[in-house]
Amino acid sequence: MGTRFAAFALKLTSLHDYYLRLLHGNQPIPSGLDMANTVKFCSQMLLSLLKEVREAPLEMVKSEKCDAERMALYPNLDYKQLYNALTQLIDVIPAIHIGLQAFGQALLQCLACLLPFLDHDMIDNIPYLTASTISVLPVEHHQDIVNNLCFYILPFTITRKTEDGSENAASQSIAAVIMMIFQYSSNPAHHCQLLECLMALKPGVVKDLLCVIAYGTAPARASAAKLLFYYWPSFNPNLFDRRAVLMKFANDLTPFVCQRDSCPNAGNAEAGKVCYDHRISITFANETPPPLYLCIECANEIHRTHPNMFYDILHPMQQVSMVCENKNCRATDKSAISVCFSTECASYNGNHPIRYCEQCHNIRHNKRRGGDHVYHTALPHISKMDSQTQTYMIQAIVSLL
Repeated sequence: MGTRFAAFALKLTSLHDYYLRLLHGNQPIPSGLDMANTVKFCSQMLLSLLKEVREAPLEMVKSEKCDAERMALYPNLDYKQLYNALTQLIDVIPAIHIGLQAFGQALLQCLACLLPFLDHDMIDNIPYLTASTISVLPVEHHQDIVNNLCFYILPFTITRKTEDGSENAASQSIAAVIMMIFQYSSNPAHHCQLLECLMALKPGVVKDLLCVIAYGTAPARASAAKLLFYYWPSFNPNLFDRRAVLMKFANDLTPFVCQRDSCPNAGNAEAGKVCYDHRISITFANETPPPLYLCIECANEIHRTHPNMFYDILHPMQQVSMVCENKNCRATDKSAISVCFSTECASYNGNHPIRYCEQCHNIRHNKRRGGDHVYHTALPHISKMDSQTQTYMIQAIVSLL
């Protein structure tokens, strides 16, 4: 074990050396391939350490009060130095001319592997740090960056419970994350994927979207405004307009595929289940950070030996319906007034977010049921908004004039 730890420390020194040589242009300039191999070693080291942990670090990372207990599960390595080294390397990515694609892939993977090993301040920063790589990595990595955020970073960071019950810093940084992705990715499908992920995790994400419209760059502002009208109920009553926007935004969505190493349909089977057990995850995908995303076939196969470990994945919205999608709706007015992203409600709609009319919404979400569901309704009148949201709304309107 001591040899492994010494090797880890040596790799950290190498990463710092790579940074200094790239920063100052010292010869020989390190290639992205050499850097990728070093970063991959760190990722594999982290996964091997994580696999030895019997507790549930992915659950513990969701609560700040568990941080000390979670960090005590791991050997005393300098995880903060690895985080700082990766942060430094992101700053000098423009100086990498050979092997950039390999390094970018290794970097994104390592950031996700590192998440369970970080203290609270670095956990708060990692969503924006991951998003910021889109400004320096080639366009081939844009989908990987969005996937990293949506499947490995955001579900464990922006929902983190703080000790005083306040909104955590990761959640407060979401407007900056949206702005970064909307600014540097020209693919509307990436914008949709990110926003739907956030809508499933954060009830008040419309406030972040208004912030982007109010203060973002022109490309980010334009995309945010279109998506606000696209997703939020009662903004655009004209079905023809909705269909036009739908075609523009939803045609290029890239399905997230099964991550199992030995998937019989590798690269083609869309993931439909997720396993949060880190040991099972690393066993069946030994180079991929947990959790483990599986196609139905692989999930059924693993279920035989590891039952009750799998949960449904929320799939993207197939369409933005103007009317209630509850098949048993009996309301007279079927106009959709809300969209729910909870797995319970989505299960009635093929695991896609579901839109409800007012009557169905009140049946599904009341004091007796649905209290923990994440759903979105039309924006209230500006007089009923909090002062900060009012400011964002006014500035958003001004910016769109």
